[in-house]
Amino acid sequence: MDTTIREIARQAGVSPSTVSRALNRRGRISERTRSRVLNVARSLGYRARTEAMDAAAGPATSRSGDGSGSSTSIGGTSGSGRASIGIVFNRRLSSLVTDPFYGAVVAGIEESLQKLGYRVFLRSIDGAGDNSDLFADQAGESGFTGLLLVGCDVHPQVARTAREKGIPVVLVDNELPGEPVDCVVSDNEAATRCAIEHLYQSGHRRVGFVGGPQSHISLAQRYAGYTKALDELRMPSHRRWVVFSESVDKHGPQIGYEGTLRLMDLPQPPTAIFADNDMTALGVLKALHERGIRVPDEVSVIGFDDIQVASHTHPPLTTMHIPKQQLGSIAARRLVDIINGVDPAPVKIVIRATLVVRGTVAAPPPSDGAAAEAEVQTRVGAEPEAEVEARTGTRTAPGTAPGSANEAEA
Repeated sequence: MDTTIREIARQAGVSPSTVSRALNRRGRISERTRSRVLNVARSLGYRARTEAMDAAAGPATSRSGDGSGSSTSIGGTSGSGRASIGIVFNRRLSSLVTDPFYGAVVAGIEESLQKLGYRVFLRSIDGAGDNSDLFADQAGESGFTGLLLVGCDVHPQVARTAREKGIPVVLVDNELPGEPVDCVVSDNEAATRCAIEHLYQSGHRRVGFVGGPQSHISLAQRYAGYTKALDELRMPSHRRWVVFSESVDKHGPQIGYEGTLRLMDLPQPPTAIFADNDMTALGVLKALHERGIRVPDEVSVIGFDDIQVASHTHPPLTTMHIPKQQLGSIAARRLVDIINGVDPAPVKIVIRATLVVRGTVAAPPPSDGAAAEAEVQTRVGAEPEAEVEARTGTRTAPGTAPGSANEAEA
């Protein structure tokens, strides 16, 4: 059985992250501790991962020998001595860089890591496979100093295997509740409640929901925010006004298009539709246009994410803004902190989303408004701030509105 980081840690009397820092010769660690770890590693016949890192610091683009995955450099030049960070995603996404949401997240990651002197590699993997090749090289261990696992489709076992090998990991736009893994996410539930409240204040009482697979924790949290908002505002809640697609192979516009057609075929369709992301909202708008239903005069629409195209729809899409580049930047800096031994206790960093009012929300038609309450009651409350929730406690950090220069700090 190959020697593992965890075994070295056990015999050296230190944590796996300390072993990782010692073997990579990075981060805060005393020379005495580093020497002890290296002596244990040598006694167990372990080849230091620094050798693998030097070997990996050659060509800008490489492909695994068995063709099962690829690692593509998106930042920096070749040369030994620069540690490598892997940005890992499910190959179902096809291209992380061109995705309207994750492309901006990756831009934030890349910019931060380049400034800190790291080389960045994109790595696509299978969804439910063991993905053992991600951690295998000539030394039998990963050549990556740390991993950023992007999106909800990355199998949890990837994070668990990385932790067992002492490789620092941060989840981006995903979390593993109950497991000690760092993550950076948006405040999905609270943001959705804010969106539904905006529709309520505009006079809507029949609000539909169109969304993707509930196996994705971020989408499940948005649906939870929808149901809680309806309950808190004492709005009618009907299962027929909710349409999910449980297929992970369907893209957002298709989900929104098909879901909206179903809602509009109801005897009493909703006067407003919440789409759980902007790509889904594009399909909603297309379906309403084809049916000759005017937005927002007859049906209002609100999305989530504020991707670049949201401001260019007709009419421009009202949505919840997520500071996507900031999300990526914070995840990158959190990973570097872990690598350097700063605040090693796992934390969950939550980024605030803010409402962007454009042109797809208005009061419902008079016939529908007459059936609503005579007086619209409003709830007054502060928007949720970004927060840092440690596993053993809670810390808060300032949120960031669109265009602000400040960022939430870990």
